[in-house]
Formats: sequence, C-alpha cells, structure tokens
Amino acid sequence: MDDESMNRYEKQLYTVFKTFDVDNEEALDRSAVHELCDALQLEDRGAALVHTLFERRSDRVTFTQFRNGLLAVLGGAGGESVPANVAPPSASPQRDPGPQQSDDDSSGREVAPKFVFGSKKYGRRSRPPRVATNSDEPANARSSSASRIDTEDKRSRQRMKCRRSTSAMESRNDSSGIDVGMEAGTPTETFEHDRRIDRDEALALCRGLHMDSIDRHLVDRIFEDTGTTDTTVGEFFDRLNSSLTTTIEETTRESRAPAAGGDAAIECGDDETGAGVPSDLVLEAFERAGVQQPRRLLVELGFAASALRPPELERALDNELRALPEAPPERREARALLLTAALALSRLRHELARRRVEITTAERDKLRGDVIEANKRAGILAQEVDESQARIESELKASMRRAEVRQAEASRQAAAEIASERERAAAIRNRLEAEITRRSEAELRARNEAEASRENAEELEMRLNALEERSVAAERECTRLAAELREALESGAAAAANCGAAGELTARVEELRDENKLLRDRNDELCAALEAAERRSASRASDPAQGGDLSAELNSILPQIPPEECESSPVSIDQKLLGQVESLKRFREVFESIDTVLGVDGINCQSCVSIANCLRELQERVRDFDYGSALTAASRSDSATQTDTAGGSENLQQDLLDQERKNDDEKQKLTNLVKDLEMSLEQMKAEYDKCEEYWSNKLEEERDAYNEEQRLGDERLSELIAKIADYERQFTRAPLALPTIDERHSLEAQFTDLDEEFAVYRRTKEAELQAALAESARLAERVDALERRLAASAAAPRCSSPGPRRRRSPASALGAAASAGLGAGAEVRELRARCGRAEAAVRRLHARLQAADLLVTDLYVENCQLAHRRPL
Repeated sequence: MDDESMNRYEKQLYTVFKTFDVDNEEALDRSAVHELCDALQLEDRGAALVHTLFERRSDRVTFTQFRNGLLAVLGGAGGESVPANVAPPSASPQRDPGPQQSDDDSSGREVAPKFVFGSKKYGRRSRPPRVATNSDEPANARSSSASRIDTEDKRSRQRMKCRRSTSAMESRNDSSGIDVGMEAGTPTETFEHDRRIDRDEALALCRGLHMDSIDRHLVDRIFEDTGTTDTTVGEFFDRLNSSLTTTIEETTRESRAPAAGGDAAIECGDDETGAGVPSDLVLEAFERAGVQQPRRLLVELGFAASALRPPELERALDNELRALPEAPPERREARALLLTAALALSRLRHELARRRVEITTAERDKLRGDVIEANKRAGILAQEVDESQARIESELKASMRRAEVRQAEASRQAAAEIASERERAAAIRNRLEAEITRRSEAELRARNEAEASRENAEELEMRLNALEERSVAAERECTRLAAELREALESGAAAAANCGAAGELTARVEELRDENKLLRDRNDELCAALEAAERRSASRASDPAQGGDLSAELNSILPQIPPEECESSPVSIDQKLLGQVESLKRFREVFESIDTVLGVDGINCQSCVSIANCLRELQERVRDFDYGSALTAASRSDSATQTDTAGGSENLQQDLLDQERKNDDEKQKLTNLVKDLEMSLEQMKAEYDKCEEYWSNKLEEERDAYNEEQRLGDERLSELIAKIADYERQFTRAPLALPTIDERHSLEAQFTDLDEEFAVYRRTKEAELQAALAESARLAERVDALERRLAASAAAPRCSSPGPRRRRSPASALGAAASAGLGAGAEVRELRARCGRAEAAVRRLHARLQAADLLVTDLYVENCQLAHRRPL
C-alpha cells in the first residue's frame, strides 16, 4: 500500500487491517475478516460485509477490497437510517450525518467508569442505545413528563406532515427520485479514494449517500477552497468533514440555551430567540380552522420561508384587515378568511404557551422529586457515615487491644534482638581490631623487606659499577701490556746482545765499588792530614771549602751498587744502564774538579801527589769506559736471556687471556645477577603495591561494612524506640474521650460545610420553586380569563345589531386577543427564563450532590482503610 495516497483515516484502518495480517500477505481470509469486523464493532453490518466480500468465492480479501466494501456497507446503512419524510434542503439546516451514525454504531462500546477504587469499578460500562429521531429534534433526553408531551407533539406533527401541500410532496419526490437514480447508478468503484471528481459528480455522490443537507453552495465553497476544478474523492470528503465540523461548532456556539429534548416547535417558536415557529405548524393551524389554501395565504402575506414569527404574521394580518375597504358581500370572505387566520394564529400561540406552562410544571415536579430524592440520599449517606464511624471505632478498639499485645511481644523480641546485635557487634569489632593489628604488622614487615631489598639492589648496583670500572681498567691494562709485549718482542733481538756484557759490567762496577771504598779511606786520611796541615800553617789563608770531604763526595757520586740479577724487562735494563752512565759522567766531573783544585793550590805534599796520581788513574779508567761498549755488553747479556724472556711473554699473554676470560665471565655473571635483582625488585615493588592496595581496599571494605552494620543497628534501634513511643502515645487509654484523628479533621470540616451549604441551597430552591408555582398559577388564571374574554368578545357580535359596529367587533376582538396574547407571551417568556435558571440551578445542585457523593465515598473508603489497616 502507498501510505502517501491515503488519508489519516485510511492509514488508521490499514494499521488495524495489518494487525490481523499474520502471514504478511496483504490479504485476509474469512476468519481474519470476521475478527476484524468484531474489532471494528460493526455487529450486523460486519456479517453483511463478510458476505459481500466473499460472495465471489475468493479465499482472501485485500485492503482495497475491504475498504471499498466497508464504504459500501456503511453508505447503505446510512441511507436506511434516514427517515422517509425528510424536509427539502432549503428548509433544513446543514447537519453532518456522520456523528449520528457514529453514535448509533458506538451504542455498545464500553465507556470509562464513573468511579474506580482499587480493582472495583462503579458506574455504567456501556452507552444506552439511542433512538433515531428526526433531524430537527435535539440529542438530549428530557424527563418523563416532558417525554410524554414530546410524544404527543410528535404525533401531531406527523399528522401535519402527512397533510403537506402538493408542492412540498413534489419537491420531495423529485429529490428522492434523484437519490434513487444516483444510488442505482453508482457502482462500488465510485468510492475509490484516488478517483478524480468535479463539482457535479461530488454533489451527485452526496445525493447518492443520502446526504440531503449538502447543497451546491457548500460543494462550490469546497472546490473554491481547493482552487481547482476537480479533486479526489478522499480529499473532497476530508474537506467536507472539516467544513461540516466548523458549521456544527458555529451553530453550537450560537445556541446559548441548551435544548433538553422534546418539542422542537416550542423551542423554535420562542419570540425572544428570533427563530420563530415552523410554517408547517401555522399551516396545520390554518387548516384546522378552515382557512382555504393556507400556503397561498402565507405566500401572499410574504411568509414563504420554512420558519416565521407569529407577531410579524399578526401585524401583517392586522395591516391587511385595516387595508380592506368597505366591500360588497363577495369581498367579505377575504375579511372572514383573515379573521379566521388571525384567530387560528392566536389559538396556536395560546396552545404553545399552554404547552410551555405544562412543560414548566412537569419540570418543576421533576425538580421537586429530585430534591426529595437528594434529601433522602443525603439522609441515607449521613446514616451510613454514622454507622461506619461507629463500626470503625469498635474495630479500632479491638485492633488497639490486639496491637497492645503485639507491641509488648515486639518489645520483648526487639530487646532480645538488640542485645544479640550488640554482642555480635562487639565480637565483630574485636575480630576486626585484631585483623587490623595483624595486617598493620604485615604491612610494616613488608615495608621493611622492601626497604632492605631496595638497599641490597643499590649495593649491587654500586658493586656492578665498580666491577665495570675494574673491567675497563683491566681492558686498558691488557691493551698496554699487549703494546709492551710487542715492544719487548721488537727489542728482544737488540737486548740479546747486551745481555752478555752485563756480567762484565757488573764485575767492573764491583771493582769500582771496591776502589771507591779504598778512595774513601784514603780521602779520610787525606782530610785528616789536611786538617793538620792547616793547623800547622796558620799563616796560610786558604778556603776551607777547597779541602772538602772528598770521600763523602765520592760516596755520593759512587753509591754502592749491589749485584743484581738480570731482569727480563728491557725497560729495567735500560734504566740501570742509564743510571750507570750518569754515575760515570758524575765521576768525570768530580775528577775534573779535583784536577782544578790541585792545579790551583799547587800542594806539593807526598800524600797529595799520591792522591792526585790515584785520581788520574781513576780518571783514565773512566775515560776508557765507553757508553757504546756498555750498551753492547748489555745487549749481549740480553741476547743470552732472550729465550727466557720469550717464554715469560707467552706465559704473560696466556695469563692475560685467562684473566680477561675470568673478568668477562665475572662481568657476565654480575650483569645477569644485576638484571635478576632489578627484575626481582620490580616484581617486589608491584607485589608490594598490589598488597598495599588490596589491604587498603580490604580495610576500607571492612570499615564500611562495620559502619553500615552500626548504622543499620542504630536505625533499627531508633525505629524500635519510635514505634514503642508511638504505641505508648497511641494506646494510652483516655479517661472519657475517644482518640482523635488529627489528619481527618479537615475532611470532616469540609463534609460539614458541604452539608450546611446543601441545606441552605435546598431551602433557597424550595422557596424559588414555591414562587415559580405561584407565578404559574397566576399565569394560568390570566390565560383562563383571557380565553373567557375572547369567548365573550366572539359571542358579542352575534347578539348586537348589524352595521359598522358589527363589522369592527371582530377586529377589536382580534386586537384585544392579540394584545392579551402578547402579554401572555411575555409572561410565558419570563416564566421560561425562570424555568431555565431553575434548571441550571438544578444541574448545579446535581453536580454538587455528585461531588458530595464522591467525597462521602472517599471518606468511607479511608475509614475502611483505617479499620482494616494491618497494625505495625
């Protein structure tokens, strides 16, 4: 289905249709259609619809077929519900037949209950079936007395409608013929939603549906609103529905006084409203009075409408009577006709006034009966309230006694529970305190272990750093030793030659040491001799520094060189050789200084000469000693020990490699150990954090649980204390008075105020009803007097002599009757207004009585709840 082409009503119908389409085939079988008709509450028309849809031996029905069949069935039902004596369109106001059909169709629907308490519902559950009435009758129902008057008036109007003029019958037959023709020539496809229709087809469609109140002006206005010459069937009916709804609302707003049902002619005949009375009633009155061709008379007087106002018609008749001149006897029939018509009109107005008085009297009697019934109901309600109050008080006393026993038992149980709760709370508290102490110690121990682990890790890190530094230093030492090894290997060949001369040089040095010792001894002797010579030669002024301690100088120059073994290191050998060379140079310098001293002084002593000779010999030996020869001898000595040096270097290299491997292994072990320690430290940190978080959460949970238990225990204790105090206050026996219910005082005061207000209102309305009754009696007397006066005035012309006086007496009588009728009409209108006000007051009284009923019901329900409330 295309949702865009459907209006909202078709969409709603399609939604309901889809709820029964279980197989989602866009079609329903016979049982599903039966269920759909039951859901739509079509009743008898549902069976007709099912028969129409499945008469062609089809198994399933689509939504389009169901919609068209439903429209056809509803259209046929609407045509049968319209009565046969429908007035022509010009004589009836525009009304929508839709609401009447919906009211008839929804007579069996369930309505909302009037009063609901718990699962019990009070009030009517369905609408009563509505009796089909004529289009000019209102929808509301009057009282029984008014219904009898309405029935009599309906019969009179039925007789009047049967005697209508031939012109009305012809127009009605013409319209019926058009409708029948349209109905006969309209197929089911006429109600297609998307079919385009123009103005004539739309008007014919309305006629085919028996919508006689739809005239061409309304159809033209609908098409003018659309702005096109044609439209679809669905759009036309939507606009027609909205237009009729607007017209009904305007008509409802214009009618101020609501119609309570009954005689439509009396309502239309009210002179104050300006609507007048139907012309059919006037025609019927004229026919009963013997007026020939009454419709022609009304047309000649200018009253061709379906409704007219009697005062205007009376004025028109008076004007016609005054306008008639003195005429021959054949013209007197016109005057008699006018007088008869005026008399018939006056009688009609009197009859209408009498009916209004009867209706008012019936309404007054009904109001009086309603007031009496309301009084009886109020008395019954008061008696029920008293009985309920007494029953509630007795039940309250019994419940109080039972509650006292239960309260004592509950107090004992509560005391026992409180004692046990306190013991359990104390035990739980001790257990939690011990647990907290144990966990605190465990936490402190874990922190100490973590601190020790952290210090151990730091110490291991320091050791690792020291080992790394040692390994770096060992690597540098290995590099240096490798370089020295290479240098030693390179200088091995050169040092081998010097190793042989080392022994000779050592022997030579040993000899020089011995000579040096001898020279020191000799020097000591010479020093002693020199000192003696100085003492002997006092005249000699020589510098004492020139005769210094030669032996000491020689000792300083020639230190004792012990014999040493040849070392394998070439560096040590070179250093020793360089030291010996330096010693020889110093010996040379000492010898030169001695020569200088001896040459300057010129001492010719024997000892000095011998010393000088010794020194010269020593100097020559020193000069003979060559550095190159010493180096050659050292190289010879080194070559002698080359084999031992090479073997030592290989051993040294092997030791270096072994030490390097050991260092690498130790470094790797220490690195792995440091990594393991770092991982252990991280794991211990994570474990410590988890442990700390777990125990903190556990401690918080235990603390919260303990606090919650304490709070619940305090709440239960406070509730028990409050209940005990409440029971003590509630069940304390008063000496003479019953316990008061403070929260119900406002409701009792409200009920008392309503009762007093109802009593005052009842007295006021009874006084008004008495006044209205007296006024009705006075009006009835005036109407009787007026009728007697009219009868006397009508009998007077027959008793008097002929002449102009006889001709004027009917006019004067008619004028007097008209004036009396006007006065009576005014009084009747005033009485009608008073009756309307009394009716409104009665409605308000009914509303207040209903409110009082609801209030009393609420009070009764609350009292029942108090009586059956389970004690705490």
